[in-house]
Amino acid sequence: MDVEEEESETASCASEVPENDDEVLAEPDVVETGEDQPDTESDDDDVLYQINDIGPYFSKNGAVQWSRFPLDTGKTRSVNKMTGEGGVTPHARSRVMDMPDCIDLFLTSAIKELIVLHTNEEGNRRYGKTEWVPFDVVELDAFLGMLLLQGVHMDGTVPVSELWSEGEGKKIYQACMSRKRFAQITCSLRFDDKSTREKRVELDKMTHVREFFEMWSLSLRTNYLPYESACVDEQLFPFKGRCGFKQYIPTKPRSKYGLKLFLLCCCRTSYCCNIQLYTGKPVGGKPEKNQGKRVVLDLVDYLGDDSGRNVTTDNFFTSLALGEALLKKNISLIGTIRKSRPEIPSAFLPSKYREVHSSLFGHTSDFTLVSYVPKKGKAVTLLSSMHLDA
Repeated sequence: MDVEEEESETASCASEVPENDDEVLAEPDVVETGEDQPDTESDDDDVLYQINDIGPYFSKNGAVQWSRFPLDTGKTRSVNKMTGEGGVTPHARSRVMDMPDCIDLFLTSAIKELIVLHTNEEGNRRYGKTEWVPFDVVELDAFLGMLLLQGVHMDGTVPVSELWSEGEGKKIYQACMSRKRFAQITCSLRFDDKSTREKRVELDKMTHVREFFEMWSLSLRTNYLPYESACVDEQLFPFKGRCGFKQYIPTKPRSKYGLKLFLLCCCRTSYCCNIQLYTGKPVGGKPEKNQGKRVVLDLVDYLGDDSGRNVTTDNFFTSLALGEALLKKNISLIGTIRKSRPEIPSAFLPSKYREVHSSLFGHTSDFTLVSYVPKKGKAVTLLSSMHLDA
């Protein structure tokens, strides 16, 4: 799945920050490693016996019996019939008359007031009331517009001094605000009350942006509903700054360090319908078990229990337990599944005895399991509650 990534970066404001500034986070620079586990390695144990047998396939844990033939006619069930309309919601349509209204759907007045409040608090602390000019919503809109413009013009990495220079700079930046004011706002931009942060951060790693992030996520859900097909995946947003839940994923092609996001997206439009920020292990807790299942259920929860949609996932998320939980919400599942899952029969695992480009099918009353051999000694397994026959 491709998720559109847009990144607007502002130039460094190190000259505006004192060396002993107490705003520097006290969190350790923890780096957690995410790993993608391959599901195509060869495993010949008990495979040949099950392939040649004529009875049903049994899962590795013996709890699931997979029939070799469909147990249903294959007709469309209610689980594949979407209820309601997808796309822009009536709530959003009724509030849009022009382009600024579209932006206000996501950056709501509550979000802007939150930013203005805490940015003024930080500005007064950093520069003093004599030098800091009160920040308001109008100036915030101008500041955000400049960040968007920097993205359009590919100016995110250009030094601030160059953007405001008389010879090489762009007049629109100079007309909007002074270079000094832009640097002040950049260094003072805050999203929470610093006076209570020290206690809150002990319980919540992302307390610095928690309130803002929850309001932003609510805006995504309120203004749009996915069409019949949605997908869940992770995205690593490039980031190398100081952060207690920064991730290192060596398999990522673009940037290996960043913030890990879980996204629910509409397959038709690529719109991000819901979002979660992964903050690593709980404070003082143990690693989470069945994280993939929990993430998917959290992201689709706002769709209700009778949406009739389909969700596509990769092998990090897919499991029989997830599929069963989604069916209770009238949501079907399709996705690749890791060979280590106990619900997979031994015959479906990679083996040198299986022919290239061949497929094995297993069926239950609600699921179809298929194992395909792309090349010798490899296999890719797919689980679906959307399809009931080969």
